[in-house]
Amino acid sequence: MEEKKFSDQTEQAASEKSETVRNLPPMIPEEELKKLEHFTGSIEIPLSSASYAAATQDQKNDEDMPAEPQLNGLSAEDFKDFESLLWGGNLPDAPLINFGDEYVVTEGVPLPEGAEQSTVDQIIEAIRSVEDPELMLNVYDLGLIYRLDQLENGDVEIDMTVTAPSCPVAGLMPKQVAEAVSKLDGVGKVTVKLVWEPAWTIDKMTDEAKYALNLF
Repeated sequence: MEEKKFSDQTEQAASEKSETVRNLPPMIPEEELKKLEHFTGSIEIPLSSASYAAATQDQKNDEDMPAEPQLNGLSAEDFKDFESLLWGGNLPDAPLINFGDEYVVTEGVPLPEGAEQSTVDQIIEAIRSVEDPELMLNVYDLGLIYRLDQLENGDVEIDMTVTAPSCPVAGLMPKQVAEAVSKLDGVGKVTVKLVWEPAWTIDKMTDEAKYALNLF
């Protein structure tokens, strides 16, 4: 009895499936319809000539406001600048730096002769005030600072890198670091150079940064 019931359900499903295939738009060739009898995926059905004509006419009626494809309520205009979406609609004002480009930022002025100089620890704390906006961790603990030299005259030279060659803010963070350090009392001219080698790896991060990113 159960076998007969299962058989009836199978036949009914097959019948409904065949009915669906038969009801497909006639613009699909008969030989293509036969291929769909056992098809379980999805197909894209083109507009009929009447529907296409109506859609074309609607667009012509308003040439100043052409129809835009909708994606979950968002128009094509919303995706005009994908990077700005990543930044909450506010793309940082920074030069576009490509992998391998030489990029140097200078901030501040030379210290007067004999002026008291900041300590290296104070400089490091100033650098720590700058965060990688994608990882939300400071650039020092991320291991992005490759060289930090305090010269005899109070000038500071820094070499730094970014986490990835395609980093969209490669031109932003060096300027932020230079500005942060130059604001310290006892620091002269600050020069920050963006370097690409050696490539950054997670082993350059401090333990605190690794814990923050659950890398242990």
